[in-house]
Amino acid sequence: METAVDELEQTYLEASDGDARDALRRALGDALTELAAVSSQVSRGFVRAQRPADLARKLGPERRAREASR
Repeated sequence: METAVDELEQTYLEASDGDARDALRRALGDALTELAAVSSQVSRGFVRAQRPADLARKLGPERRAREASR
């Protein structure tokens, strides 16, 4: 049974033609972009969450949609 992390790993490796360093660079770049977006949303009051899991639930579908469009 593949987990979400395994699926992400496979997606990044495929996008990088199997180059692990490039896959890590892409993942880090996406994570930093996501952090910047969330930080901006939070500072403007668009995202309200009691716990990190609430925030993950809110942002999860948006992230999956972006990754599916790649």
